[in-house]
Amino acid sequence: MSKNIKFFLVCFILSIFFWSGVNILEKGMEDFFYVRELEKNPLILTSDISYSTLLNIGEPVRIEEIPDLKILAKSAISVFVDSQEKDLILFEKNKSEKLPIASLTKLMTALVALNIYELSDTIEISKQAIEQEGEEIKLKAGQIVSVKELLSMALIESSNDAAYALATPNIQTERLEEKSFVDLMNLEAYYNVGLNPKTTHFINPTGLDPKDSSQITNYSASEDLVKLAKYLIKYKPEILEILSQRENEDFHYTLQSTNKLLGEIEGIIGGKTGYTDRAGGCLILILEGPRKNTFLINVVLGSENRFEEMKQLINWTKQAFRF
Repeated sequence: MSKNIKFFLVCFILSIFFWSGVNILEKGMEDFFYVRELEKNPLILTSDISYSTLLNIGEPVRIEEIPDLKILAKSAISVFVDSQEKDLILFEKNKSEKLPIASLTKLMTALVALNIYELSDTIEISKQAIEQEGEEIKLKAGQIVSVKELLSMALIESSNDAAYALATPNIQTERLEEKSFVDLMNLEAYYNVGLNPKTTHFINPTGLDPKDSSQITNYSASEDLVKLAKYLIKYKPEILEILSQRENEDFHYTLQSTNKLLGEIEGIIGGKTGYTDRAGGCLILILEGPRKNTFLINVVLGSENRFEEMKQLINWTKQAFRF
């Protein structure tokens, strides 16, 4: 077994123990919203309002007078997540169909990177990293860059160079292989996040299509991406914080988000774009819900106009449901 694979297997095993410990704290997450209400209104302690009454807010009600939404994207879903982390699907089209996801891949790349590194860790940029297809080159071979900066580049500007660099770090002069990192992405997806291995699979950390059109590319299903979003909300809010930024000037250049809906739609907690010739337009958008401590998770895959169709989806849910 190579040193590369050994290293990542060790990281994975450690992550299993770590997340096992996190599961013990799940009840603490259930209490999170209750504690926030107590901070805002301490009189709750002396009132007749019970904990269960506070959280039991009921499901959204469909307004039948509003016609069903027609959407051209190959797949789409909108899910309401209440304060007890229960889901209600508001809209879905082909939610279980596996489709190419392009740069939505980078959500899993960032998740695995945060399991391995500290934000202050640094990575030497390789020649292979700057040869990745895509955006204007901001990185140079041999440059030393922090993990925080690479994450911001990968998530805000969807930099393929940065995503590849995160997946192939130089540790003690030995550069780790892309395949080892991708193996860890799949293990994380299946065993920790709980995605379906029949409908989600990664072959690279960038989301780029293989040059050989006969080869598979990274794929997932809308319902799986909702699970991934819920996982990020609960365990990796730092990823969403980066994804909420319209621009970032923390570094020696300004990063501009690829998400055109930032600043146009209120309440965006985070969102990620994706596009390749095989995937078409892809977009995931996480919004603050219409009630306190709730969320709306929206996914569009295989769209010719992802931003417009996402707006249609969000506007329809607001009109078609009473919250």
